[in-house]
Amino acid sequence: MDASKGLSRDRLKIIAIIAMVIDHFAWGFVDFHTPLGQVLHIIGRLTLPIMCFFIAEGFRKTSDLKRYIHRMIGFSVVSALPFWYFFKEQYGYRQNVIFDLTLGLIMLAVLEHKEIKKPAKVVLAAVIFALSIVLGGWPITPILFILSFYYGQTFARKAMWFIISDVATIASLAVFIYLNGIYHFMPGIDSWVWQDKLYFLGFILALPLLKKYNGIRGRNVGGRFFFYVFYPAHFILLTMLRYFAFGNVSPYKVYLGVHIICFIIVLVIMFLTAMARNSKGQSSVLIITFGGMIYVAGFILEVMANTVEGVHFACIVQYFGEYTFFIAFMYFVSILCNKRAPLFVYVFLTVVSLVFLHSLMHTLETGNFYRELGVDLTGAVSRTVIVYGPMFYISMGFLISMSIVAAVFCVIGYYSGNDVEKTRLMYVFTALVFAWTPYFLTRVGLTGGYEIPALGVAGGGVCMYLCLMRHGFLDSVTLASINALDHGREGILVVDNFYKVQYRNSRMTEIFGELPIGSSVRDNATIMALFDGKIKKDEIDHRIYDFACDSLFEGGFERGFMLWAIDSTDHYVAMEKIREVATRDPLTGLYNRNQFQNKVEEHLKSGHRGTMVMIDMDNFKRVNDENGHQTGDAVLNTLAGILMAMPDSVMICGRIGGDEFCGFIRGWETDERVGSILSDIMRDFARALDKQGRAGITSLSIGAVPASKVENHDFKTLYAMADRVLYEAKTSGKGKYVIYDPARSASQESK
Repeated sequence: MDASKGLSRDRLKIIAIIAMVIDHFAWGFVDFHTPLGQVLHIIGRLTLPIMCFFIAEGFRKTSDLKRYIHRMIGFSVVSALPFWYFFKEQYGYRQNVIFDLTLGLIMLAVLEHKEIKKPAKVVLAAVIFALSIVLGGWPITPILFILSFYYGQTFARKAMWFIISDVATIASLAVFIYLNGIYHFMPGIDSWVWQDKLYFLGFILALPLLKKYNGIRGRNVGGRFFFYVFYPAHFILLTMLRYFAFGNVSPYKVYLGVHIICFIIVLVIMFLTAMARNSKGQSSVLIITFGGMIYVAGFILEVMANTVEGVHFACIVQYFGEYTFFIAFMYFVSILCNKRAPLFVYVFLTVVSLVFLHSLMHTLETGNFYRELGVDLTGAVSRTVIVYGPMFYISMGFLISMSIVAAVFCVIGYYSGNDVEKTRLMYVFTALVFAWTPYFLTRVGLTGGYEIPALGVAGGGVCMYLCLMRHGFLDSVTLASINALDHGREGILVVDNFYKVQYRNSRMTEIFGELPIGSSVRDNATIMALFDGKIKKDEIDHRIYDFACDSLFEGGFERGFMLWAIDSTDHYVAMEKIREVATRDPLTGLYNRNQFQNKVEEHLKSGHRGTMVMIDMDNFKRVNDENGHQTGDAVLNTLAGILMAMPDSVMICGRIGGDEFCGFIRGWETDERVGSILSDIMRDFARALDKQGRAGITSLSIGAVPASKVENHDFKTLYAMADRVLYEAKTSGKGKYVIYDPARSASQESK
């Protein structure tokens, strides 16, 4: 299918997401048995087939199946709580659709694994089906859909097996409902009627959309993990909306819910960081997110606490997470800015943190950290009442000092780094601002006295994750690549599918000027012609470049394009020198005999005509004998200079050897025109010798044969006849030219 038509992968996924939201909205807010409810649920059936289709596609194209499965398992776990909270009345203990898709992916991995024996495959497949029946939100059906899409050889086959699976699902449910009505083995579903499940036929409506799939990735909306993150997030939002809509919400639940959401966000970031490619920065980001997660957990405990002891324990948990966060953050920034601190610095920071924690743990007895600690239960949300002690202020100074040092490192690194490093540092600095903003908002009274530190932790965590994942923080491969590309001789330009600049090295900037990151190159006709392959070689600022364009793939999908620019000037200069050696006479620079013949034959084969000219110097042996070979060479170069001054489009000139030269006057030439050209050559040669003080040392004899006067217009014939006419010029007195005349030649032959 033409890539410019149809539906891309990301467009289909957006359709699936929209249909999913509509379906889940209907489950939460619309009566199932109303016409509106049925229509919304039928629309919602578009989601599962599209998701199953891309699980099959992902399995076929992924470069790392193990990581793919781990990612699916991780997000199914992350989605479990939000899914249960929204669907607990309908689904109970059953799991979300990512769990169902994960089982289908594992099923493909088992069936396609070459080292697993068939009996073992049967057993494992049975276990997977059993897990789907017992725990799946959609028992067996997603697995059947995935298998249909994977094993169908053509789209028609995929559709046929998909429809069979769908109808089989409805038929099985009908039998199940009928039997349950008789034997009541699941009393909780006695009210089900099989006609209600006919909306499952809505799955088939996804087939026309999937048929339009054009095989390309399309626009990367929200990043590669957008759907995985959106899935649990939309359950959280719908649950909150339902609470508000039905009056089952309170400030306490909102306050607590916001912090639980932040906790989940940090947990997701921690999971994504653990799944990232190994790098020097990965461990520090993991510790940072771990500290942030502990801190948010401590604050959730504080919100839920209603005793002094509970609040005290929550504060200990918070500060443990906070100190862990800031020490890891210092390490993170130091290695990012290449300002590695000695080990004793981190030992000192750890010891100081333990001192503060010890003071906090005993503050109820000593009053060093908090002079007073209590709980105010009079409001909608409990508040911690604190009177700060000296150790608290020292602790805050300690944390602020570390933040200032980290910020200074960021500023120094920003002004000394390259584009990628600057982008990373901007994310890190933003993370630092996020971490402190809630504290200052609380201190100035903008939060009504309620603390919101979890928002800062979640926002900072997102920034840290973007620094790590999107910009390869301290990934040794990434850094080595950037350094190598910046110091290489090749120019490199990377664009996404929309031809927006994602990377360019300094060499490419020298060639095309500034190409800002994120800017489009569509308006640059030259660059677009290079990407399209219309131009493969170009001369820019007197340098010759060869260009090549490659598509960039990730996970089997086209992500963008890379343009290579190779400076081939020296190569072409060397090739030109080699070509000249092979085609030029080394003394005079005129064409040698072979090249002269090639040029003339090329002209004749194209159907054009002209005049073959043979030139010989009179008494040239005497020039060498009496004046030396150096003078002879100078005389030869004098004639060569005159011949080279004539444009190749007028006369092709070459040296045959010794003092013999050849020329070929292009076009249909009259005797008068040929004679004029030959007279000019002889005159200019004589004048040049006179200026050199060599007047009369030699002269020229020339024979010319117009191709129009002979029957065979090939090089061999013209060359042989020109040689004969030259002989006539030599024998008739030298120092003259003779143009072939068929009548004269016939007269001489008759004699």
